[in-house]
Amino acid sequence: MPRIIGYRCPICKTVNPTEIKYCLKCGQWLLDTINEATPVIRGSYFKKTSNSRSLLSWKNILVAVVIGIILIAISSTRTITMPVLAFSKGTPVESKNYTWDYRGKSYQWEVEIPLSLLNYDRQITNDLQKYLNAGKSERQAMYKVMPSVQKKYLQDASKKNYVAWVTESNNYQFTGYIAQWLDMQAEKENLDSVQKVEFVQSFVGGAIPYHLDTGLQFPAQTLAESGKCSDKSFLAAAILANMGYKVALLSFHTKNHMTVGVALDGTTPSYSPAAGFDYNGTKYYFLEVTAAGWKVGQASSGLGAVEPEVIIPVSCIPALRG
Repeated sequence: MPRIIGYRCPICKTVNPTEIKYCLKCGQWLLDTINEATPVIRGSYFKKTSNSRSLLSWKNILVAVVIGIILIAISSTRTITMPVLAFSKGTPVESKNYTWDYRGKSYQWEVEIPLSLLNYDRQITNDLQKYLNAGKSERQAMYKVMPSVQKKYLQDASKKNYVAWVTESNNYQFTGYIAQWLDMQAEKENLDSVQKVEFVQSFVGGAIPYHLDTGLQFPAQTLAESGKCSDKSFLAAAILANMGYKVALLSFHTKNHMTVGVALDGTTPSYSPAAGFDYNGTKYYFLEVTAAGWKVGQASSGLGAVEPEVIIPVSCIPALRG
């Protein structure tokens, strides 16, 4: 029984494979009912061709191969939906949906953030910003009635010591939950210690938009509202510390930039030459978190050969992860 092995384009007469719907040469829609493509039957075509000409020219074969590779690449991209980070029923929450990519896979994750935590963060952030925006005499009056917690944050900020924004107990506990879920997903995919850091980087850099806000934000607030380089650095540092990594905040005052330093305990980054900074016997590798795609040790533009003015270790924080 005759078998159709291709269709001849009605425009350029090129013979195309049966699975192709557009002509590989001219792009004509082969299923057009007005200019219909002619079916080619096994045997008939070869009788009409000379010198054993192939059904497809080498150019058509190349195009078909490229299309096949693209289709394989698309089909190999996986979308992974992580379990919802949810709180007990009746707990007021603000729900956020995150999407990001890492190593050819797309991730989706719904996270519930307790409103009590967000309101706490926002209150402190707003109080500190009002103080900084006030005049000298108004500041004096505000400082007298300011809670001791806010006073401590003001004192730390004036000394450029930002550890408290990473270690604030309520936020650190919450980022511990974030760390546990990210770590479990990384374990499922057999990621090594460096890849785990870059998985966290892809989440903070890719799932959370960069936004130039005023003041300094706590990690939960950044998860809910996005943030600038310092806000994202506090969040990434809290997550990594909860995962058991030694971390530091790297502050480049002259460049108006902050990022995270990560110690790898003998492991070296795959990125070379890796940028890192020694502090009290520990080497902290550069980790850019403002956007996705940065590798451990890959310094952002203009900072590869620049020493941070301040290196603030936060490795003394106990990891919540057992």
